[in-house]
Amino acid sequence: PDYQNVQELPYLDMVIAETLRMYPPAFRFTREAAKDCTVLRQRIPAGAVIETAVGHLHHNPEFWPEPEKFIPERFTEEAKKERHPFAYLPFGAGPRGCIGMKMGLLEIKMTLLRILQKFQFKTCPETEIPLQLKSKATLGPKNGVYIMLESR
Repeated sequence: PDYQNVQELPYLDMVIAETLRMYPPAFRFTREAAKDCTVLRQRIPAGAVIETAVGHLHHNPEFWPEPEKFIPERFTEEAKKERHPFAYLPFGAGPRGCIGMKMGLLEIKMTLLRILQKFQFKTCPETEIPLQLKSKATLGPKNGVYIMLESR
């Protein structure tokens, strides 16, 4: 895989996007109100800390029917046009969004493709299904991830 041909794999993009929807690495963002304002009739004073719960947002059935199911087709071009632009925030948004988003996505694609060219993933006796998660500053596996790689 190279930079050009990883851009030509729309289903891979959809799989990665759905994975980041279900398991956002940063599941909350905080911002400080720069000035007094009112949002939905709620007064927010300057200096107040506002938190966006990305994990909750990404599992909200109002935006994501059957939110616990893995459905990559939620990220077709047509589906993205129909959805609220801030219903999906794996990297934040706006001027304080993740500066490394494009590089991170490119690394994910290149790494996955190189691994999948040479290996097949298999479960093993230690594999937890479903995977148990823990949350601190970021989301991660509670007891590790155990899989076997079999040469192709």
